[in-house]
Amino acid sequence: MGIFGALQSAVSGLKAQSHAMENISGNIANSQTIGYKRIDTSFVDMIPDAPVKQQIAGAVSSYSRSMNTLRGDIQNADTETYMALNGNGFFVTEKADGSGGTFYTRRGDFDIDRNGYLVNGAGYRLTGLGMNNGVVTGSVAEAVKIDNSFLPAKRSTTINYQLNLPQSPKTASYVSTTPGSELLKPWSYSGDVMGTPIAPKISGMSPQPTTIPAYGYGNIVDPNALASTLSIPDGHQLTIDIQGTTRTYTFGPVAPQVPTAPPVTIASMLADIEGRLQLATGGNERVGIKDGRVFVQLDAGSTDTLTFGGTAAPLLGLSTVQSAILPAAYTSANMPADLMGTGGIHNKTLDVTVGGVTRKYLLDATGTLTAGSGVVKVDATGSMKEMLDVIQADLRAYGGAGASGATVNWDTTNGLVIDFPGNYRSDVAIAGTAATALNVVGSQNAATGALAKVSAANSELFVKESISGGGITVYSQTGEPVNVQMRWAKVSDEAGIATWSLFYASDSAPGATDAWTKMADYTFDQGVLSNITGNGSGVTVSGKERLTITDLSVNGRSFGSITVDHGLKGMTQFADNSGMATTTQLKQDGYGAGEFISVGISDEGQVIASYTNGETRAVAQIITASFSNPNALKRGDGGAYTATTESGEAIINQSGEGIVGSSTEASNTDISEEFTKLIVTQQAYSANTKIVTAADEMLQEALNMIR
Repeated sequence: MGIFGALQSAVSGLKAQSHAMENISGNIANSQTIGYKRIDTSFVDMIPDAPVKQQIAGAVSSYSRSMNTLRGDIQNADTETYMALNGNGFFVTEKADGSGGTFYTRRGDFDIDRNGYLVNGAGYRLTGLGMNNGVVTGSVAEAVKIDNSFLPAKRSTTINYQLNLPQSPKTASYVSTTPGSELLKPWSYSGDVMGTPIAPKISGMSPQPTTIPAYGYGNIVDPNALASTLSIPDGHQLTIDIQGTTRTYTFGPVAPQVPTAPPVTIASMLADIEGRLQLATGGNERVGIKDGRVFVQLDAGSTDTLTFGGTAAPLLGLSTVQSAILPAAYTSANMPADLMGTGGIHNKTLDVTVGGVTRKYLLDATGTLTAGSGVVKVDATGSMKEMLDVIQADLRAYGGAGASGATVNWDTTNGLVIDFPGNYRSDVAIAGTAATALNVVGSQNAATGALAKVSAANSELFVKESISGGGITVYSQTGEPVNVQMRWAKVSDEAGIATWSLFYASDSAPGATDAWTKMADYTFDQGVLSNITGNGSGVTVSGKERLTITDLSVNGRSFGSITVDHGLKGMTQFADNSGMATTTQLKQDGYGAGEFISVGISDEGQVIASYTNGETRAVAQIITASFSNPNALKRGDGGAYTATTESGEAIINQSGEGIVGSSTEASNTDISEEFTKLIVTQQAYSANTKIVTAADEMLQEALNMIR
């Protein structure tokens, strides 16, 4: 080949470097083109066939080498529909003019055109799979089109409601020192309460004397002291006059005188007088010690008069006498306690149980008894009133919350009445031998009544006895909004089992009849929800998770069936110092009609439309395509590529993986690198021109040889 071969090789070098220069020029020109993929130039030597020892360096050929797998920088963009691919793959597009064909691109500057399609800056429409209610419904990729029509209203069907109720609600009626003040009191709601509220009241009429006989009290004495300590001289007398008949008793050491010498005690001395008096009258008069004092009383039922005389009377303190009292004048204050009851009440017991708290009383009509452990001794030596006042005071102080307002009274009309006004929660039982004697043995269960609705007249009271459970706006079929306010009222709390009632504001309009309506009762066992009971036929309960209101009506407007869903373990009742309900979830699934305002791209690669009602809708799932050999794709205008045999078929990905919204991918051209290649290419081109010049001169010299 010789000089001509050298000349041809130099020319091929010029062509190859020109090709490289063209690629460098194109790369630099597109350094700001979105998603542009640069093209590098590769060189291949071309060796003619020749013996080994005669082989030459040969000419050169160039070819383009795509850099499709080299990602450009991801840049933020203000346009929400712009997107980039953070990884391999291509957006799947079609021509905006509808001419057909599938094109792949990394250019993600998509925006909405006048027809609602997402079109990039090169005029290619984005394709994806259609979606409905968040679920992919399409199977064939279609051009993504944004529908800017109104989003229709959706009726609310479910309220997701989860919260913790405080163990002790601090309502407006709550008083820390008053047990039960935190509870709802249904019996106070006149006209609204259902059932029959019962505050236990147990009474009984026991036999009473036909007459309270005359009696008199003397000095306070020690029954076990010697009679001689009374300093009654021998020969002194005590006269007891009964209805004009006088009995005289002379004191001295010798019978038949009343003995006073040691070892005679005061008690035995008075017993001696009692025996003589009963023998004389044939009755059952009493002479002895009562309430620590010398005491004389005529036979029960006697209306006779009683007077004392003699020199011994003042020494015994016997002077004033209570005359006989007829039934018409009986009062608890003048009725001697020991005259009451069948067989009397002395040394008998009275047991009063209120809501699990039992008080035991031992009645002592002589002042001589000793009570055992856990038993309260009650002095019954005085009047019924005095005895009952002691029992009443003890019940109020130690009988528990249900007995805090207890009253214990007796009168001739009602007999003994043990009443628990205001106690509608604690059951009462009365037992014991004294209860039998006084005819008050029995039990009565308390009943609070219940509330299914709260009238407007009682609304203020209800708000004071309940705590807020939050409020939420629900929507009708036409998108009409209404605020549903909820309140919780604790209705019982016994032995770790607490019951709450959930109410909602059913009518707040002026002149409304029912202001609040109960949804259901919730029972908590040690703070954990154990049961839900619906309020009547309008509420259906599903386990411990949800309830359905057949027809939710607020302010006269019906919103149809709505389910209140608490989820698993969504309702609890644990101690909270605030005393208020703590809502952890409160949302519903309805909304009003909304106008389209914008569209954006989610992290999952979904096209999301936003509306003025705050709702968003996934319009389409963007798909991407990858290839076994992406550098073998055929380039087209606008950064678009088509598949070739060498690239392989497109592998479609529907996951949206790697899609970044509000971003674009910059060109992967590196200006500094391109300028470096430019210098090298320029020098190589220049060197090849020198070869051409040198070869030309050599040819000239060869031609000059024949001159």
